Amino acid sequence: MKISFLFIFTLLVLLSCTKKTGRDPLLAYSDYAMLDSINAPGTIYYKNNPAILSPAGNSPHGNFQLRFNAIGFNALTDGGKLPVGGKMPDGSLVIKDIYEGNALSLHAFMYKKSGAWIWGEIRPNREVYYSVDKNPSVCTGCHSQPGNRDLVTSFSLH
Repeated sequence: MKISFLFIFTLLVLLSCTKKTGRDPLLAYSDYAMLDSINAPGTIYYKNNPAILSPAGNSPHGNFQLRFNAIGFNALTDGGKLPVGGKMPDGSLVIKDIYEGNALSLHAFMYKKSGAWIWGEIRPNREVYYSVDKNPSVCTGCHSQPGNRDLVTSFSLH
């Protein structure tokens, strides 16, 4: 009886740790784990609108769709935006899907971990364009411009 109880308990613990829909973004630390999180179901479009937006300001990115995971989306309250002075909670994932013509060419993303953003860019074919392990100063230079809300600039541009 003890063996079957221990076996069942162990099996239940193992099953409770398994995700069927990709990796938990709170555990993502690598480029490919982030791609799993980007491709996981349940992301929500900016203002619930899947429209492709044109770049504005001095954006280095082309036409794009903007998505959030549920953690990030739930922080948006100011007309679908992060309130001025607000902070995105840890676990927030902001995804900018960049298009060349009608083809998705790049995922640029920000992931909030321990109060700081992790930045990266990865192509749909799994080619890492800008690794999460690189110095983020290339990203933060633009994202620090006036009007940003917790380093997210789309809120002031769209």
